[in-house]
Amino acid sequence: MTLLNLVIIIIKYQSKIKFMTTFTFYKTMLTGFLVVSAARYSISQATYVSPVDGLQYGVVLDDPKMKNVKVQKDITFLDDAKGTLKLDLYTPPGLRVNEKRPAIIFLNAIGERTGGRKVKSWGIYTSWPTLMAAHGYIGISMEADGERIQESIGGIFDFIDSNGSSYNIDKNKLGVYAASANVTQSAIYLMGEKAYKGIKAAVLYYGSTPTGPFRKDLPVFFVVSEGDVRPNAYNGLWEQVLKNNAPWTIKMGTAMPHAFDAFSDNDDARRVVRETISFWKNYLDPVPAPMFAHSKGRDVLGLQQMNQPKAIEILKTIIEENPNDTRALNLYAALLQHNEQFAEAEAVLKKILAQQPNDPETMISLAGLAYRQNHISEGDNYVSTVERAGKITRDQYANLAFNLLVADKNKEAAVYYQKALEMAPRAIDYYNLGCAYAKTNDTANAIKALEQSVKLGYNSKQQFENDPDLTSLRSDNRFKELLKTLK
Repeated sequence: MTLLNLVIIIIKYQSKIKFMTTFTFYKTMLTGFLVVSAARYSISQATYVSPVDGLQYGVVLDDPKMKNVKVQKDITFLDDAKGTLKLDLYTPPGLRVNEKRPAIIFLNAIGERTGGRKVKSWGIYTSWPTLMAAHGYIGISMEADGERIQESIGGIFDFIDSNGSSYNIDKNKLGVYAASANVTQSAIYLMGEKAYKGIKAAVLYYGSTPTGPFRKDLPVFFVVSEGDVRPNAYNGLWEQVLKNNAPWTIKMGTAMPHAFDAFSDNDDARRVVRETISFWKNYLDPVPAPMFAHSKGRDVLGLQQMNQPKAIEILKTIIEENPNDTRALNLYAALLQHNEQFAEAEAVLKKILAQQPNDPETMISLAGLAYRQNHISEGDNYVSTVERAGKITRDQYANLAFNLLVADKNKEAAVYYQKALEMAPRAIDYYNLGCAYAKTNDTANAIKALEQSVKLGYNSKQQFENDPDLTSLRSDNRFKELLKTLK
């Protein structure tokens, strides 16, 4: 078979090989046919390397300091009755005795091929660790036993844990790289319970999509090459990322082929490689300490969504130090109310009212708290006081109504949405008024309010179909007709 015949066959049968894994296809194309055919194309195997031997090509980004990188080859990391596995270690120039550096491990999760070149000797697996050593890291490439991939991967991290210090490795700051067919087994290890705790950042290049669940404590840079994209292959990826709140960065390698870091000699590919290096640096290098002073207020603002009990705890100390800070008091009351600590929230708001008598915002907030505690007349009195003073706004009516709607005080919510709409119409307020009516089974008024919201531009079909507040309307023909008009 000639090389031309091979190319013709690949093109002719591309549609038939789409069901094959990316690895199977490229293994066949690059290391099967070419290696088997190498003798036929070689002028002299001792001096000639075919330009289409893919294993010779290294990473497409280089660095002048690469020529000063030192390499220690064939260090044994696993030796038992089943065999011996070795690694190559690349150290940066200027490394001092006993100095510890983060390390990047280039994972071999496919094993070695009998009679073939060791994976760690391929161009991509010699140049990448050299490049990372030029950037100041320890680079490691490895052998693996194809019959025990998980044991091989675990073995190299066991070796680093036990012996890393003697090789200048900071075992608590490790990055990993897995590409193509190596991704599947590498991801199984990385997402498993036995994954080495010192791994702080993982890079996965142009491989099959891991199925999850993904770890919340392992940042991953996942690069998809356009050449690998197949219909529906990545549909569930982002869903899994969100489901697990996993810190993944997904990069679309537009116009990039499989193995672009070796085969794409262009600046677009080099930019992706630079992004990859930056990703590792971001998680493995020390973060500079800020020059500004620590602020409790900043902590509160950051925690109020993610950890409200902690935010309340810190905010309480701020108020103890600054008892007249009405902004802090208002936020404190809002967080207490959100956590259904109504009596405590009411006490805080009354402190504000003592400092700012008849403040309309505070009185409307107190009205909402009174309603939520079923103190209806007290709530009415607060609202009436603000109305008589002529200081109430439509937004205050609408905000009060929304808080009551969320608290399932639907009749009271409807009253205040109506007052807000009398002052000025707004699509979202008509929609929420419709929700309030629907929750009290007032179908006719609910449909009317929803029709007004649509006329004013609130026309999200997905919202109307999925909002549980509108459940009572699902079987009503008028609601079904309304849905037909939505986008």
